[in-house]
Amino acid sequence: MSKSIFSILFVVLLLAGCSNTPSVEIISGTVEIEKNNLVEDSDELEFVNLHYNFVLKNVGRKDLGGDKRLNDATYDYDDGIKIYIEPSEKLKAISEELIGINIYDKEKNYGTGHTGLPVLKPNQEGEFSLDFVLGALKDNEQLKAAPSSEQLEKLKENAMDATLMVMVEDETIAQFDLNNLE
Repeated sequence: MSKSIFSILFVVLLLAGCSNTPSVEIISGTVEIEKNNLVEDSDELEFVNLHYNFVLKNVGRKDLGGDKRLNDATYDYDDGIKIYIEPSEKLKAISEELIGINIYDKEKNYGTGHTGLPVLKPNQEGEFSLDFVLGALKDNEQLKAAPSSEQLEKLKENAMDATLMVMVEDETIAQFDLNNLE
């Protein structure tokens, strides 16, 4: 009898501990090829980027991420939510073929921009985006030429052949196969 009570108590404590673990769901995800321009002084740079947009939801009972440790060098919160794309081998090869590099290499941070919330409260949804600069639309000394329209379409068609990684304080807390998004 005491073994049964101990077993039940152990399971209850285990479940109670798990229910406090932060968890996140992906609500939506999109990818687009965008044309942009940047004006500095009198110079205008027109370029193309690959833009991912995701909506994530904290379905846990406690805050996900933090906003206590601002990194002065990156203007990101070291304790905040971060996302990155882990490409499939096929997507990595397409990137290398069309752009000349693996744009998804998070260690080298090739021309990426990102936005997102450092913290998601319980039941809160937040929008997160990643941008990868693909090249200039006009001759330019600062940036190599963008791939052709057909090549950009090929990249876009395969851009969701990847995994979205969600991290807090350098720890992966969730992974989402982007091929499975509706």
